[in-house]
Amino acid sequence: MTTFEPTEFLKWFQKAGGWYSDKYLRLKPFEGMGYGAVALARIPEDTPLFHIPDSLILSPFTSELSTKLSEEEWERLDHGWCKLILVMMWESERGKESPWSGYLSNMPREFDTPMLWDDEERKELVGTDIEDRIGKDEAEKEYTEYLLPLINAHPELFPPSSTHHTLDSFHLQGSRILSRSFTVPSSRFNPKDKESDGESDFSDDDDDEDQIAVMIPFADMLNAAFENDNAHLFADEEINNDDENEHDKGKEKGKGFTMKSTKVIEKDEQIYNTYASPPNSELLRKYGHVDILPLPSDLLALLTDEEIGGWGYGNPADEVLIDGEMVLKCVEKVTNKQQGEDLDKWRGKMTKRIDWWLEEGQEDMFPLSLSPEIDESLIAFIRLLIYDQEWLRAKKKGKLPTTTIDNDVAAIIREAIQSRLARYIGDIKSDLNIIQSLEIDHIPRSNASTTQADGIKAEAKGEQVTAKNIRKCYAAIVRLGEKRILNVALRIVEGQLNKKRKAED
Repeated sequence: MTTFEPTEFLKWFQKAGGWYSDKYLRLKPFEGMGYGAVALARIPEDTPLFHIPDSLILSPFTSELSTKLSEEEWERLDHGWCKLILVMMWESERGKESPWSGYLSNMPREFDTPMLWDDEERKELVGTDIEDRIGKDEAEKEYTEYLLPLINAHPELFPPSSTHHTLDSFHLQGSRILSRSFTVPSSRFNPKDKESDGESDFSDDDDDEDQIAVMIPFADMLNAAFENDNAHLFADEEINNDDENEHDKGKEKGKGFTMKSTKVIEKDEQIYNTYASPPNSELLRKYGHVDILPLPSDLLALLTDEEIGGWGYGNPADEVLIDGEMVLKCVEKVTNKQQGEDLDKWRGKMTKRIDWWLEEGQEDMFPLSLSPEIDESLIAFIRLLIYDQEWLRAKKKGKLPTTTIDNDVAAIIREAIQSRLARYIGDIKSDLNIIQSLEIDHIPRSNASTTQADGIKAEAKGEQVTAKNIRKCYAAIVRLGEKRILNVALRIVEGQLNKKRKAED
């Protein structure tokens, strides 16, 4: 495994045009988290910490690879991350000749995301939100169909004897992108795209179709922790800082990105980048670990003793996504549309309503969280489907349906929850048994990481704690969090239905 060399990395970063404040930060290892940044002195709010010019950002548009290929070859790679992955393969192949040599040589080479688990291990994720989002087969198909033919056609760029463009390398670079990339407006680097409105910013939402994934050196060195962020990456900020390194005084910073403190950071505190508080399913998919924190008392109060099971931990940001297709199937089942009204005609009506919903900018994935409330968008979506008057009012006035849970809505949500619960492996008790069987110290650290799979601290006792057992444990933690949420939601809707029964008695 490559050992990270912070001194060499920082020398490369400065020589390549980057700037950082050696007064305020340095890089150091943190237990269970790999390297991160620590405050050397008290950092005031809104202080520039480091700056990355656009020229230092690794992307399909800043690398010279596209100039080595024909326009037709380059355009054939316009699928997902194919261009960026091939660029990273080629720049790695170039070694010290690459402008990003000091960056790529210091990037991690080992990951533990479900993409790299074996088939038996991935079965542990059946039923979870992560199950259909691993995408290993689809990724390898992209490599075989798009990258490999081009690699084979250009041995002068990709020597057959090299290990930098194999399938294993493809997965390595893809894992780096998944866990460390940022997304920016494509117009920032692609001259063929329309000019942006001048308010460029970056986003960590890799699903935006007008965004492209890029690698931003140094910015991806910062760790993240649940609700502990104290810095943020800003686009196109001028650097007016009297505390520059002597090495950087008078140097033109140029257009780029600047990491700035968003609050006062005390000396010796770790500097954390903005954290979107993702659920454990997303943490496991992207980073290969889960967050394990004490659940707040108000959330524990929603759970039964059996659901807590002596383990009052989890991720407060956990959620379960109910997709619109499942909701439609439940509407069809609960309202008995397979009988009576012509089914094709009914489905046509539903399609029109769903199309309208999406055209209004609404999502067709509905999150349930550990909460005493049901997501209002799910309620409105169901009412749009089942009530003609709601549909007619929405279409006429352009307003979403109301968000009242009545018995019809509750019955459909109950069916969706029960359908989802039926997909999981085992029950809550079996999940708790797996989590507790490894004799693991579950007292969580305050600085849970998104950069290294070490959200739980293993003790040298009990059953052997192997990578395989940890993976099984992480999967059980994801399942447990989702099942708890679904059980709470099920009690909410059954409470509504019970009110109806009592009123009828």
